[in-house]
Amino acid sequence: MAGNKELTPRESELLVFIGQGKTSKQVAQTVHLSVFTVNNHRKHICRKLGLHSTAELVAYAARNSGAQTES
Repeated sequence: MAGNKELTPRESELLVFIGQGKTSKQVAQTVHLSVFTVNNHRKHICRKLGLHSTAELVAYAARNSGAQTES
């Protein structure tokens, strides 16, 4: 995959939520950000990781974010 794989701490945090299947709206409410800001982070993550769709982002996040399931 192309791009800089160095994610910021915030991008890494959001990647975990994405891996859990949360929507941008759910993530925004959880971390007290606007949906616009979460979507910007998602775009930056995709660019850095060379991902081209939401499906690719969710699949990558599920495999690589260390996502923990909620109990």
